[in-house]
Amino acid sequence: MGIQSITPSQVLDSRGEPTLKVKITSDEGHSDYFVVPSGASVGANEAKKKLDENDASFGGKSVYACIELINSAIAPKFIGYPLEHQQDFDSLLIALDGTVDKQNIGANTILALSGAYFKLSAKVSKKPLWQYIAEKQGASPNFPSIYANLVGGGKHAPGLEIQEFMMVPQTKKPIEAIEQIVQVYKTIRTILLSLYGPSAKLVGDEGAVAPIGARTEVVMEALSNLNAKMQSKFDIAIDSAASSFFDGQVYNFESQQLHASDLLRVYEQLDTKFNIASIEDPFSENDLEGLELIKTMPKDKRKFKIISDDYTVTSAERIREFGKEKLFDGVVIKPDQVGSISEMFEAIKAAKELGQEIIISHRSGESNDSFIVDLAYGI
Repeated sequence: MGIQSITPSQVLDSRGEPTLKVKITSDEGHSDYFVVPSGASVGANEAKKKLDENDASFGGKSVYACIELINSAIAPKFIGYPLEHQQDFDSLLIALDGTVDKQNIGANTILALSGAYFKLSAKVSKKPLWQYIAEKQGASPNFPSIYANLVGGGKHAPGLEIQEFMMVPQTKKPIEAIEQIVQVYKTIRTILLSLYGPSAKLVGDEGAVAPIGARTEVVMEALSNLNAKMQSKFDIAIDSAASSFFDGQVYNFESQQLHASDLLRVYEQLDTKFNIASIEDPFSENDLEGLELIKTMPKDKRKFKIISDDYTVTSAERIREFGKEKLFDGVVIKPDQVGSISEMFEAIKAAKELGQEIIISHRSGESNDSFIVDLAYGI
């Protein structure tokens, strides 16, 4: 069974910004699609997207050049191409681009095609997407822990420097986990509304509460107190996304200018008070002092897990490079950071080989494409 047609189009993401959708149809009439997400907090080493920067449409964020490129130069090469040859399909796309960071045809162009091809391959195999993923990866599907973003700041919302304050239900039952998340979200919003007034009705890009004037310790205390009162417990995790408040020299954190060592003390004090389960990107990817501090914190002596996103950007090479020094306890996986499904799976494989935890993540500009849900369950 082969490809009959490839249809690209421009759609809007959850922020109302353009992104690329590709639908692939087989010669037997089956079809599936993939929609590329987009992030606001972007690592410096992520693969590059292609946008119509010189076009007035949508402020230069439209993707009509990607559509033209697919229609004129890419799709004709793949008509009749057989399904279920993901590695070869992706390798051809990457070769067409010819750059390390995919700047020629764009990581979004490659991922839209790669994702649609993968989902269609799963469909024609007559297996649910999660099962197809699990079998390809030799994994045993299981319900994952949910990291739910409740209070936000950083590049997702004004106010707080910390980008995400998250709860992680300890229950492995999905219905219980979702119900607890909703209950805590509504309660924390009510608490912050009483403390900070109407601004607590504001939300960030991902729906997290975004009160103006809030402080990190107050948010942590509110979450901790809620957790103490609940019969079913949850862990507290944060995504600092520290690059967003690092100016190249110091961290501008709650009216203070802090070096990495000072910021580490802040984390340690918060952990002492509130028992933090994990901290994502505690320092900027460009802060060598911060990286050295992580090196001096042996895994067996850490009180909280350190999760990498901006450092590793879903790159198997970078995951293995940092893995040699055992710097991180877990990595975030975002398909659009690397640009193809095959490379994403290679990053997951690298993390598993190193014994690292894997967090399958959305982006702040999302779509209705449910691929990452099947991915999280399948691996």
